[in-house]
Amino acid sequence: MVEWKAEWRPKRRNHLYVLSYEDLQAYPCWYLDSVHSIPPWTPLFAWSWAHHQRYGDLWAAETLGFPTCRGTDWREVDGCGYMSPILVTDKTEQKERATRFREHLRPFIDDYHGVWSGVVKELMDRYQRFKAFDVTNSTSSALWDHFDEVFRFNYRVWGLHSWVMYTLSGLYALFEDICRERVGIDDTSAVWHRMIRGFDNKLFEVDRMFWNLYERAVELGVDGVIKGNPLDEIIPALMEDERGDRWLNEANGFRGFLNEHGWRMPRMMEFNCKPWIEDPSPAFSFIRQYIDKSGHFEMDLRRPEIVKERKEAEQEILSRFPDSQRDWIRSLMEVAQKAGVFSEEHTYYFEHMSHSLMRRAGYACAKRMVDKGLMEDPEDFVFLLPDEFRKNIIPLCLDYRPLISERRLHYDEYSKRLDRPPLIGELADDPQGAMEYMAATKDDVMMKISVGMEAVASVDYKADLYGNPGAPGISQGTVRVVSSEEDIPKIRSGDILVATTTYSSWTPVFPLLEGVVLDSGASLSHAAIVGREYNIPVVIQTKEATKRLRDGQRIRVDGSRGAVWILPG
Repeated sequence: MVEWKAEWRPKRRNHLYVLSYEDLQAYPCWYLDSVHSIPPWTPLFAWSWAHHQRYGDLWAAETLGFPTCRGTDWREVDGCGYMSPILVTDKTEQKERATRFREHLRPFIDDYHGVWSGVVKELMDRYQRFKAFDVTNSTSSALWDHFDEVFRFNYRVWGLHSWVMYTLSGLYALFEDICRERVGIDDTSAVWHRMIRGFDNKLFEVDRMFWNLYERAVELGVDGVIKGNPLDEIIPALMEDERGDRWLNEANGFRGFLNEHGWRMPRMMEFNCKPWIEDPSPAFSFIRQYIDKSGHFEMDLRRPEIVKERKEAEQEILSRFPDSQRDWIRSLMEVAQKAGVFSEEHTYYFEHMSHSLMRRAGYACAKRMVDKGLMEDPEDFVFLLPDEFRKNIIPLCLDYRPLISERRLHYDEYSKRLDRPPLIGELADDPQGAMEYMAATKDDVMMKISVGMEAVASVDYKADLYGNPGAPGISQGTVRVVSSEEDIPKIRSGDILVATTTYSSWTPVFPLLEGVVLDSGASLSHAAIVGREYNIPVVIQTKEATKRLRDGQRIRVDGSRGAVWILPG
């Protein structure tokens, strides 16, 4: 029996999927998802992840018949997500599942665009209906229905999310296996990084629109208004100026941009931060940084050379295969390339949009409780769980202030504990065994996105810090340690971002960066994909970058070798 260590034991249980002693006996290892749950989540989001993401992973793996893994089970430990893949060991079952899986892969290879367009349409049709709902003036019964529908739809959101992600990650890994065997490269190789980049996606498209808003502000001469006023006074100041009012309200203006694309949250995996449509301060912070930098949209400047290198890399890889195999290999390559596109694009349609609308529904319910004196602050909705909303929306008579105070104390305590055990369970003291178990499941979502492969240091480089190559290139700059989205405004042009992980809401800052160094990460995680597109070096999976590096240091980053050197002075 596995010992129940004190550092593993949750301080309290708020819902069914908090780690239990029985869970330690059921699975050999639980892996910390530091990419998404550091810093730790508030109670409502932790509940949502443990329920919705868990359902999505398990439903998708069973639906498509993933051969060696039944999906990923999830538990919460004091605001952090821990996952465990479920290994399929029976050879007969593996064979049956593999047959189903191959049938499922074919449409993605033949017509990925058609499959993905259908998913986007289903999501956006429902989101448009949610957006149209009047959360302020509806009856309590209608608001109850709206809250329930928005939160229940998140099961479908995560099901579709995992369904597409498992498929593309599996095809990505299949192509990598073939290239490793036939070409001698994998997804840490420079030629692989060149082959996988040079593609647009919805998030980059929106970032380009956002950069155009900065350029338009300069053209109209209102950049000084944006620079010279406190963030919360910029819009009133712009409205007093005819040119500023024009910038806000013209076709393709700032307000139209927010109404369509302002559902981006500073931390997409949370409910305690406001999307841009609710608080545009982060958007104005980015525009200020662009004003300081000036120039043109970096991705567009660098894209022609990146596309040229990608096509050369494609030909280099294809040339290693006989003519009779090249059509099939090219098809597989093309769908593997879509994995990076999807990994960025999906955050626009899945996480940001869905979580913003869930926040909107929860906040509206809480506001009515505040009006009745049953809560102190509508922002405290993050300390309640869905059934507690459902129990109180219509009667509006339950005083939740004591419960919220109790949970706030717990949250304030655990949110400060960032150094969580990376492994829990039987294999916690055997990292090599834990990685071998994960590898046996062939759960490529865990390997390529959530957890990543352990880095192997090379003494030949004589570097101060080692990780895995995330995006190729060499650069040097000033360290800027980012602990949360609140640190983003500190970044200046020429900085190297150092963080535990990055979020898609941080993408607009990448034009300012010379490089990225992360504690965590994998080849299909956010920073690696965006770094490749901006042609800046990225080192991932260092484990200790945020502990070893400090603001103001000068460092050199080699994203091709996964190495970091601290420069003198």
